[in-house]
Amino acid sequence: MKKKFVSGAVALVLLAGGVLAAFSASQSEILVSLSYLTGTFWNDLKATVKQEVDRDTTAIYNEATVQAGQISGGAGSFTVQAGVNGDIMTGTTGSGLIWMSGSGMVRSGALIDATAGSEVSVGGALSAGHRYLAGTDVTLIVASSAAQWMAEGKWSVAAGDPVQPPVSLPFTDVGQGAWYYDDVAYVYQNRLFHGDSPTRFAPEDKMQRCMMTTVLHRMAGEPAVNYSALFRDIPDGQWYTAGTVWAGSLGVVSGVEPSRFDPFSHVTRQEIVVILYRYAQRMGYDVSASANLSGFGDAGAVASWGQQAVSWAVGSGILNGSNGLLLPNGDATRAEVAAILHRFTGWAAR
Repeated sequence: MKKKFVSGAVALVLLAGGVLAAFSASQSEILVSLSYLTGTFWNDLKATVKQEVDRDTTAIYNEATVQAGQISGGAGSFTVQAGVNGDIMTGTTGSGLIWMSGSGMVRSGALIDATAGSEVSVGGALSAGHRYLAGTDVTLIVASSAAQWMAEGKWSVAAGDPVQPPVSLPFTDVGQGAWYYDDVAYVYQNRLFHGDSPTRFAPEDKMQRCMMTTVLHRMAGEPAVNYSALFRDIPDGQWYTAGTVWAGSLGVVSGVEPSRFDPFSHVTRQEIVVILYRYAQRMGYDVSASANLSGFGDAGAVASWGQQAVSWAVGSGILNGSNGLLLPNGDATRAEVAAILHRFTGWAAR
């Protein structure tokens, strides 16, 4: 099958090159329009090549499904293989795969979904019945209790740590390949964050102070709160009231000035770790960990009131730098806060 994929792709490239060369050779002798060549003709050409590839690979897949054994043919051989949760599959460039059942994900490399005509992003799931081609060396992982596939080319399978299947999120703005996907899945599953609509998480939106207190209140199990006018700009009955009054009463947050909390201003990265540091202290966690911040290019930008908390967060693996910088005064996005909270809860569970 690999040869048929490659030959189909090569044919498409050569024909496209020939068409463009013919067009550019002599504009004085043009017989057809450029819009026709790049439109109708090009689309028909791609459809024809796709039909040829689909016809050959569908026959292989159907035969393999019936036989459920080793399939041999002129283009190579497919071997039915099976795995369990955590098994790591490594394939070399050009190797083929037909996914049959179970869940699998791409861990690294470029895997082409020949059925859909697109590349599967890292973290993306494999679909049953689809045919795949390794564009580079690839690593896949089985993410269900059992899975079955047909392999052609050089594939090796080794046991690995079990993984959880990808969480199904309702948010259209959080792709499985996003660096923060697992973090958003965690805070969503644990009801720490909600979207700003049923289908939008808004990962790049800035985190507000009242959002932070609300999330922290949820993380603590939403203990009961009796309203008090702790801050004059936190009225009773708002969605953020209970969390802000609770956090203020506990001493986890303070106002920007006496009796004013400023709930809708953005919270910075160092403010977040200060809040988490105080929260950890109130909850009785060991906060003795520390790190030397001198290795970060902007360590001097950390405020005096944030030094201890930032050192603790870095030393505990809760706060990571970005290209050698801490960015302490940068406004944190919702995705960044989801990642920090995910790391914090992992640290607290040790």
